Amino acid sequence: MKIGIDFGTSFSLPAALINNTPSTLLSSGQYGLPSVFYFDRGLGVLIGNPAEDQGSRHPENVVRNVKMEISNPDKKEFKLDGKTFSKKQIVGHIFREIKRVALEGIEYKQLVSQKIDGAVVSVPAAFTLRELNLIRDAAQEEAGLNVLGFIREPVAAAISYFNAPGSSDEKTILVYDLGGGTCDVAIVRSDKNSKEWYKVIDSDMKRIGGRDWDKLLGELIKRKCREQEPYIKFNARAENKILKAAINAKHNLSKLDRYSSYIEIGGDDYDFEITRAEFEKITSELLQETMKIVENLKSKCATKIDYIVCVGGSSNMPQVRKAFEKNYPDIEIKVYEPEKAIALGAAIYAEHLKEEYFLRDICKFSYGARYVQNFAKYKDWNRLRIYNIIYKGDALPVSGESTSYKIEDGQSSTYIAIYESECKDKIYLPEEGTHIGEIEIRGLRDSKEDDETLLTMTIDRSGLMQLKAVDKRTGKSANVEIQLKDY
Repeated sequence: MKIGIDFGTSFSLPAALINNTPSTLLSSGQYGLPSVFYFDRGLGVLIGNPAEDQGSRHPENVVRNVKMEISNPDKKEFKLDGKTFSKKQIVGHIFREIKRVALEGIEYKQLVSQKIDGAVVSVPAAFTLRELNLIRDAAQEEAGLNVLGFIREPVAAAISYFNAPGSSDEKTILVYDLGGGTCDVAIVRSDKNSKEWYKVIDSDMKRIGGRDWDKLLGELIKRKCREQEPYIKFNARAENKILKAAINAKHNLSKLDRYSSYIEIGGDDYDFEITRAEFEKITSELLQETMKIVENLKSKCATKIDYIVCVGGSSNMPQVRKAFEKNYPDIEIKVYEPEKAIALGAAIYAEHLKEEYFLRDICKFSYGARYVQNFAKYKDWNRLRIYNIIYKGDALPVSGESTSYKIEDGQSSTYIAIYESECKDKIYLPEEGTHIGEIEIRGLRDSKEDDETLLTMTIDRSGLMQLKAVDKRTGKSANVEIQLKDY
């Protein structure tokens, strides 16, 4: 059985097609698996709800939001109770638990196939090549889960929406996915009479999500506590309580105009009341930042948008619908399976992954190689430039070629610096992109100065890079691989 996984910042969720119907793989009553990691030397590693419970008592031993820490160069590892964990190890432990939960869900639903053959994992709309590789390697090497491919989160939600009972074909929708760590937007067209059933017109992402709303709400709760006790101290355990109180308040204010509760800190109780208007005021700038992505994509889209579809747990907030109704009064707004849509769409895609007609996505970044302009003539290393091989916006899969030249006789290996950027120019300066790693080409013998090596770079439908290199003089293939920079 192939499954789809929504690897979320706050919660993760596995799903599969059961009798041709997408369904989550959770035991009865479960909402999702909290993407939370905990370790102490007595209990060992805990994931999910047990990690949340222990983290309330020992917040110094818990890691949350690890998905959004993957690309943080300042956070290479986590030290918990004297033991050090890499991001890859923590992500791997979370995937191991997702796999276990999925297998229990399969058994709970009494399916004939109780083996997971592989998974499609959903990722934010503009996760980088390094982030994709870390997630894949963590799932495969640490959890023994075969990653069949990736799908962008709002695209997965669109596929789920278009496959729901009663949905219409030949429609274009704008998916707004406000999750725990990112806001992802995609414009997707469904047309089963065309070459591709589902076509991604454009997509984008901002690293803003529900956790940012929680943070501002937590600061508001702290201010209200200080109004009662100006010299109150907030230690790590108190901060954890405030975070939970903020999340509770956010959920309640999606249904109520005002919410009252209390929080216990240092043996004293502090009452607080928050109105929905108050909450929406302090978070209005966050919401507007996400609306800028929507307007940017919509303004570039020449196709009429039939519906705006909101997914992601944080899209339940009434301020989201109000913003869309104000900005786009002529487009119908639909909130569709906020917590499940992405996992369900990933499960559908897992069953159609090898069918080229099913989905056409686009490349989110340009990829180029760093060379010296006219090195043979000038011998000047200051003339370094990036030569794009693959361009942002190209339909996936896409391939491009680049030729490198040996700079001395007998050179057995070639190293080429690879850059990732949003630049669509053929040539650009290194500071305009991000150096993500090195391509090593080796195994070509008896090379001569100025020998040409043809490098073919492919970005597959999952956004991962495949490489091939050939010596143009001899026609022999070389060993080639990319070594991505550590985070």
